[in-house]
Amino acid sequence: LLKLKKMIKNEDDILEYITSNIKTKSKNVLKSIGDDCAVLKTKGGNTLVITTDTSLLGPHFTSDYTPYEIGYKCLATNLSDIAAMGCIPKYLFMAITIPDLQPKWVKSFYKGIKDLTNEYNVALIGGDTNKGPLSISIQIIGTPKHNILYRSGAMLDDHIYVTGELGSARAALMIKNTKKYSNEFKYLKKYLHTPQPRVKLGIDLSRFATSCIDISDGIAKDLKNIISESKCGANINVDQIPFNNKLNNIMKGNNFYECIVGGGEDYELCFTANSNDSKKVKYLSKKYNIKITKIGCITKKNLTYYQNSKPIKLALKGYDHFLD
Repeated sequence: LLKLKKMIKNEDDILEYITSNIKTKSKNVLKSIGDDCAVLKTKGGNTLVITTDTSLLGPHFTSDYTPYEIGYKCLATNLSDIAAMGCIPKYLFMAITIPDLQPKWVKSFYKGIKDLTNEYNVALIGGDTNKGPLSISIQIIGTPKHNILYRSGAMLDDHIYVTGELGSARAALMIKNTKKYSNEFKYLKKYLHTPQPRVKLGIDLSRFATSCIDISDGIAKDLKNIISESKCGANINVDQIPFNNKLNNIMKGNNFYECIVGGGEDYELCFTANSNDSKKVKYLSKKYNIKITKIGCITKKNLTYYQNSKPIKLALKGYDHFLD
């Protein structure tokens, strides 16, 4: 009765209801709901990682996106899930619903898909095509090269790192209709429209990182997933979170924190590693020419933000499809 009476108000409530009422585990399922990918063991002893995502006009892309950018982003966000598991993307299924058949649009859309499948050697092996409101659902199957990274492996005193810079995608979204920031938007929109999945870096991180997640809903929400699955806490130094300098000019007060801490769609990686592995992190940063920044450490419990070495309170939850 309690399960039936509980209000379902957000994504977490939906997942809790599903896991409480529907079978989600099987003997060959190494990881079910609760990570960036499900993990399956095959009869031959091999392992597959599988992810799926739907992208819709409105919450995931808007009418100012080119068809190329829509195709690119829909696939890039799925590849980012494979990157978060430290695995190699192999096969791709795609179900696409389009309102009408415009050859120019279709060719441009699939050019965005092709550029990424070529870059990461992924084969499109099936799917479905329908007519209706624009919607793209993608499923990717990958395999591990070294180890599989989960959200659940963070250990006490591990260092917490993020790749790249955070907040640019959210900043672009917030200023896109502000004329005085039109030049800034032109610069920042690439982070929103064509994010770069960190696939190759993720594979190398899987050699030593203890946990990982991709930053799709904002570090505030995504890091909570790591500490929840790893049953630990974290101290985060907000003044160490890397961001693009252009944000200094366009984001003030709480909007600044909303971008770098609460903002989603960066598709960077947040990972944890033993303090003894800091040289390995520096090596990978140099190898891929990608900034990797330590922003905190794993603690026993609670998520606490610090600025200038003093605890601060941030009322940021990250992105949820069902919360305005």
